[in-house]
Amino acid sequence: MDTIISEPRLPSPSMSQPISLSDRGPREENQDNYLVINGQGQCEYLLNEKVQTRQLKHWAKGHLRLVVADGMGGHNNGRQAAEAVVQALLALDFQHDPEQLRDALLTIHNELFNKFHQGARTPGSTLVMADIDLDGRAVIANIGDSRVYRYHDDSWTLLTTDHSEAEFAYRDSEISQQAYERILLQNTNRITQAMIFGSSGIIAHSSGVKYKRHVQELRVELNKDVFTQQLNTGDVLMLASDGVWSGQTVYSPALLAAEADLNQYAQQQMKDALEQTRDNVSLVVCRL
Repeated sequence: MDTIISEPRLPSPSMSQPISLSDRGPREENQDNYLVINGQGQCEYLLNEKVQTRQLKHWAKGHLRLVVADGMGGHNNGRQAAEAVVQALLALDFQHDPEQLRDALLTIHNELFNKFHQGARTPGSTLVMADIDLDGRAVIANIGDSRVYRYHDDSWTLLTTDHSEAEFAYRDSEISQQAYERILLQNTNRITQAMIFGSSGIIAHSSGVKYKRHVQELRVELNKDVFTQQLNTGDVLMLASDGVWSGQTVYSPALLAAEADLNQYAQQQMKDALEQTRDNVSLVVCRL
């Protein structure tokens, strides 16, 4: 198993060095990907499972972008789908506004859907990302079931929600909170939408019925799937593919406490995840 561990050089003045880790785990191919752009416009990502670095000429100085993308297993070209999402985000300017970010992601999705479309076997990729400015204000987006966690006041909080059928049924008041929590605890709630792939069973037809069929449209809601989060000095932000958190309860990640050495701590989380997962494992962490 080849674990990729990296710390982009020259971090922005208000951030620690972001730490990015990715491992194919027991799978034959690593369909995960990540992107880190630091405050000097230096970026790192994967291409053909190999680390690539670039210098961006027009990146907003002192700003940060963190991304984890997980290609959908069992679909054709899952790795290529995650790579395509990361490549598109390399060309996207820093985002200050949640609504503008949502619109940009939907544009990227539609462009890539037209390129990769293969009917119900269309590949897809989850996406979690955070654009963080010098004041610690993060614009966060989530599509799929990768996750963003925040470490604050000695505990981890899950900031995103997995995009499952139960999640959107609860949002639409079709099931109770109690029923929703029972489903979540069963840990059998499958992903219902992803970048490039589209969605299934979560968008209502004009008749009001949510047909379980593959459609191009994504359901991405402001304040729920794309939102802002103010981060404070000492906070840690972690972006993780489901290989990190699978098998854990929905209410907490597979983490216990933030250690002084964040790099050592992140590597331990990777090791722990690899001992129990059947999937690729990727995470990006950064401390203010």
